[in-house]
Amino acid sequence: MTIPLLFEAGPLIPADLRRFSTLFTKTAFDFFPCETARLVPLGEEEGKPPAELKAALKQIRDNHLPVIDAKRQELLLPIWGGETLCGLLVVRGGEAQLYGMPTVWFDEQSHIISREFYLLKQSCQDPATGLVNGFHLRGELEALGQKEGEVPPLAPATLALLEVYPRSRDADRSLRYIVRAGSCLASMLGEDMHLHHLGAGIFGLLWYGVDMEQARQLGESLLLRLKRENFVTARLGITTVTPHDPEESGAPEQLLAQAWQALRTARLRGPFSLCGHATALDIESHPFRKTPESVLRKLRSLYRGKGRFSLVLLSMDQEPASNHFSKRLRTLVGQEKGLVLVNQREAFLFLDGLDGEGVRTWLNGFREKMEAIGGSSFSMGVATFPFHDFKKSDLPLNCRKALRHAAFSGPDSLAVFDAVSLNISGDVYYNEGDLVKALREYRKGLLLDPANVNILNSMGVASIQLNRARAARACFQKALAIDARNFMALFNLGFVCLEGGEDREAMALWESALAVDGEQPDLLQHLGMLYCRQGLYARGREVLARCETLINKAPQQGGEPMVVARWLGRACEALGENGLAIAAYQRAVSGNPRDAGSLSRLGRLYALEKQGQDIALALCGQAVELDGGNAAHWYRFGLVQALAQDREGAVQSLTECLRLDPRQAEAALLLGGIFAQQARPGKARKLYEKVLRYFPEYAPAQAALAALS
Repeated sequence: MTIPLLFEAGPLIPADLRRFSTLFTKTAFDFFPCETARLVPLGEEEGKPPAELKAALKQIRDNHLPVIDAKRQELLLPIWGGETLCGLLVVRGGEAQLYGMPTVWFDEQSHIISREFYLLKQSCQDPATGLVNGFHLRGELEALGQKEGEVPPLAPATLALLEVYPRSRDADRSLRYIVRAGSCLASMLGEDMHLHHLGAGIFGLLWYGVDMEQARQLGESLLLRLKRENFVTARLGITTVTPHDPEESGAPEQLLAQAWQALRTARLRGPFSLCGHATALDIESHPFRKTPESVLRKLRSLYRGKGRFSLVLLSMDQEPASNHFSKRLRTLVGQEKGLVLVNQREAFLFLDGLDGEGVRTWLNGFREKMEAIGGSSFSMGVATFPFHDFKKSDLPLNCRKALRHAAFSGPDSLAVFDAVSLNISGDVYYNEGDLVKALREYRKGLLLDPANVNILNSMGVASIQLNRARAARACFQKALAIDARNFMALFNLGFVCLEGGEDREAMALWESALAVDGEQPDLLQHLGMLYCRQGLYARGREVLARCETLINKAPQQGGEPMVVARWLGRACEALGENGLAIAAYQRAVSGNPRDAGSLSRLGRLYALEKQGQDIALALCGQAVELDGGNAAHWYRFGLVQALAQDREGAVQSLTECLRLDPRQAEAALLLGGIFAQQARPGKARKLYEKVLRYFPEYAPAQAALAALS
């Protein structure tokens, strides 16, 4: 069995000039005193090089030497991956004497810097997963550093640490678990998303152009996908990358420390949870921030001994430029005790004796008076007492939840605290990764409105992430009892059934969901995968092909392109459409070069279709290096070796396959056939008999055993 560690990064390739552009460019500046340094990858997948470099590039290809233009102060330095030209380093400006150096010196520098790039690539590779490591992540974080006030301003970015920690009895199984996690994440995120493995199942992600709210949405989707891939736990800690001085020591470490602290909090929230690093400003601006104690004391004195009243939180829709808002309020309300200012943007209004309908009428008149005075618009969140079993002390927070509810209607809106308010507040906590608080809000909302399908669906999804399958099932079933065509309930209940081994029930639910909405890539992907697992390959191919078309049209709508391509390949392979299967597997591998399953199956098809024996062997060999714990990979490797007449290698691979899974009948038959050809009938007989002990009616084994007699 191969060691599950990769210590050889391989030669430089054109894609490396994009993947490691930050570190490579920094190294180029260390070599040459220039103004600009730009890397230009050269390869079929990189497209045509810039037109202005065409003539110089031809000269480099013909002479294998750098091109220097002293007049324009421009240098084109070839970057070599072994003997292959994989890119150019275009250097411009800087010290004039640089461009007066002899060509032989530049040629020497070309090979030296190519070697330096190779060593950087080697140092950036994680041996367990083959992904880039923490050294690369730190370099990217350093490059994001920017001083305040500089132009252009820093684009939004977030750093996320994802923990997929294995619980295994030995290092080998732990490594296999981490490798599988890396491969799954690479398929989900795509090649352009720089995925880092920092060690011990901690993955680092740097999301460019993504703020904290968007990162939470991405993180939630990622955690759900990992849950569906049968990982035991997955937690995410997120922090915003703020401008910092790149020369200041500790800036990247500070960002990593913030993400790590958020990850530690996420661990306390459940098996699939996330947490964003909260700054003091975040805490102050939280929609459900704590009401100051001085304000609470004034409110308690107002509603002490009162049996019926309403509390209103008024909030300006714009940032205040003066104290005009508070003056408007005092003008209308007067110096009565019913007005309690929180700040120059917010104030509580106590209305004694008014219930929900009464307070709406009063506030409509109040709004007209405020508009007559003039000034900025404002929104209102209202909570009444008595209301179900809520205490008087709950009302200030209930007002804030109602105010968040009002925000969904835009500025100058009003909402009275109800079940929808609790659904919205639950979603706020859910999006923050605090699933326990979210469930608490959903339960309260359900007490107010037991037939609220949205709340039932939200409760079900949160329960899934907390590994509470029974509770999730009950929520979705109640939702479907109210609305039998509710897409989200059908879709999510299908996953609950699938996790419980009820594949047929899951299929029926997803087919019902498909009848409701057949344009959802996520549904099409998972239904197509399930069809393939059930041996319904023609249905699977149809659904997955439709899914791939939708993803290509609108990638942001969902679906995982590499996963879809992999399963589409399996469906086509099972239907004997090897050409279509090869094309699908190639798409899967191009997006995720570490997809062991697609590599293995692609290698087998190359061998069967006689499209290159060496390539087939290389692909299957790479698959067992990436995931040597999968018996099927070893079987396909052994099959390709047997087709290449490498019987000794085939015997070793097939033996390893049967060690991992003794019930692999095809591997046992193939190995038995090799033993029979080697005049070792006793070993062949034992293998056939063993297969028949597992599968007494397996005709190929019966025929092979009879042939030995």
